[in-house]
Amino acid sequence: MAFASLRPSLAALVLAASAALPAAEADQPPALFLASELTEVEAAAVIQHRPGWDVCLPNLATLTPDVAAALAKPAGFYRLSLPSVETLTPDAARALAYRAGDLDLPGVTFLSPEAAAALAAHRGHLELGGLSALSAEVAAALANHAGHLCLSGLTELTPEVAVALATKRNQLSLPGLHGLSINAAAAMARHWDGQLTLAGIVHLPVGVADAFADHRGGLALPRLADLSVEAAAALGRHAGPLALGGLDTLSVEAAAALAEHAGPLTLGGGSALSPAVASALAAHEGTLSLPDLHLLTAEVAAAFTLHGGVLCLPSVTTVTAAAAEALAMHQGGLVLSGLTTLAPAAARALSRHRGDIDLYKLAQSPSLESVEIAGLLTRKIRLLSLPNVRRLDAAESVAIAGTLAGAPGSVSLPNLKAASPATVSALMAGGNVAIPPLESIELLAEPSSGEPLAQRDVRGD
Repeated sequence: MAFASLRPSLAALVLAASAALPAAEADQPPALFLASELTEVEAAAVIQHRPGWDVCLPNLATLTPDVAAALAKPAGFYRLSLPSVETLTPDAARALAYRAGDLDLPGVTFLSPEAAAALAAHRGHLELGGLSALSAEVAAALANHAGHLCLSGLTELTPEVAVALATKRNQLSLPGLHGLSINAAAAMARHWDGQLTLAGIVHLPVGVADAFADHRGGLALPRLADLSVEAAAALGRHAGPLALGGLDTLSVEAAAALAEHAGPLTLGGGSALSPAVASALAAHEGTLSLPDLHLLTAEVAAAFTLHGGVLCLPSVTTVTAAAAEALAMHQGGLVLSGLTTLAPAAARALSRHRGDIDLYKLAQSPSLESVEIAGLLTRKIRLLSLPNVRRLDAAESVAIAGTLAGAPGSVSLPNLKAASPATVSALMAGGNVAIPPLESIELLAEPSSGEPLAQRDVRGD
């Protein structure tokens, strides 16, 4: 949380915290959130009146075990950030470890093995960005941390420290590393349980890629600027989930090498894709995610018909009828969760797809304007909720309602405010569509063919 974001509500927060203090302390200046020291009672008041999920105490420099315990005790998830705390005793670390939520200690530049071991009992996201170096003993202690451990200040990794950190279970992030030796990479390849994220790696030497070929956990390199065919071939032998980002361009040869990868494959960075690269990637047999692909041409969609796993295209907001016809022949599941608009012909084509389709945003649309979209949603979402549809006033509203009522599963329009009598009647015909009480729905005049509905309250007619 940026410090500046505390200022607009700071006065109200500290006044509230001050009001919660015993009478003997209520007359002190209301500056608890900016204090450099806190008593146990003051710390408890700060947490009790926290503004939300994020609590930042930017000036708190002294952290006693009692204050640490007061900051950590309350139930409920929240993020605690203490940027001015530079030293952490084992007792204070042990108290903070009770935090179930995120814990950010960017000012801590040194940890004793005892403090590291105590802090390892913490179960949420732990950020220790101030540690620029680690001993193997401290690394081994932190490796026992059960949550997501982020060491963003670590800029170098010796093989000895890598061996210790590799025993870490769950997520491990080392975003400050801009490079790794082959020996360090080989040691980190033993990290198998959870995801290893190396966000600082921009260039991946072939030797380092070869070392990671033996890695069996999740591996994320979100900022790769380029990838040689040889490095891609090495990563293609990696067995766990593989996520590569920053790849604005990818050669056909590198794509073909990555397609050999046996686990889930995520490739970010390109907003468009050539049909040749798509054809190479289509040979991948697992889940293939392209989170940054925005433009899906008919040719690229046709190339993906040969892909047999789940195809994730969450940033595609619309598809043409020709692209939809090609996607309908895809044999695996489709994630089109970013679709916001869809022409009737495209919706009709996607309805012929035999697998599952994630259509999250389409189901969140405030309008439902075609029978084809209604048919697509009812076919692909067994428990269909349309929370943002408040009016069914399109020219085809009666037919749309009939399609919803004929759905194989249940349909809910919890916030429907207006529809014509015939539309309401059609919604109720199947017994599977949940709508608000009839008295809360504004009834509209029936439209003439091809004309929009005219608003008119006919309940008294």
